[in-house]
Amino acid sequence: MPIQVYDYRTDLANLIVDPAIRGRFRQVAVGPAPRPHSHDIAGEIFIVLTGQCEFLVEDERVTCGPGQLIYVAPRLRHALHAVGDEVCTIFLCVTPHVEPTHTLYDADDRRLPPAYGTWRGAGDGDPHPDVPTATLSEVYVAATERLAGLAARNAEEARRQHDALAAASGDQPAAKESMDALWASLHDLLVQVSALEASWNSLAPRAMPTTTPPAPAPS
Repeated sequence: MPIQVYDYRTDLANLIVDPAIRGRFRQVAVGPAPRPHSHDIAGEIFIVLTGQCEFLVEDERVTCGPGQLIYVAPRLRHALHAVGDEVCTIFLCVTPHVEPTHTLYDADDRRLPPAYGTWRGAGDGDPHPDVPTATLSEVYVAATERLAGLAARNAEEARRQHDALAAASGDQPAAKESMDALWASLHDLLVQVSALEASWNSLAPRAMPTTTPPAPAPS
């Protein structure tokens, strides 16, 4: 598969969309900042490419220029807007990218019910419109059941290797053997977590409004 190259001057869209990460270039307008939002389980990185951008994170404000970066940890409310007399261009990435990706708040800062697909641009919608909901749900159920089995096996392996590590105190080769066994079990579990997230992200858009697309999220 050829390596994809993106350009911030032309590719102002969601470019990388995967359960592990969503990344995009975006132009940010001058004017008041939108209402803050947060991400329940995701962190977000912002890199300013052109112009000046003010970030509001909880009760703090910081202005960044080209080449500067900030990181917003999960669950921190944040918003951004361009300052000065020109729009700014940023690159942002949210990781992991799992629905509902954004937590929104009302005018009294009360958490709103989950909203799915808010990261999609106007005109985007269900990525699998021709697949029956029951089919997507079956895929999700199968992914959860496989994850449950792998989690149980991982717990058993963790207990076995805990005892082995305790017995191997000071024996580096034995400790390495136990760690390798732990990683083999954990690796399979983490791969399945990604599969579960992908199946969930395919199913969740069925809760999106069918008449109008969700308002594009600010990040």
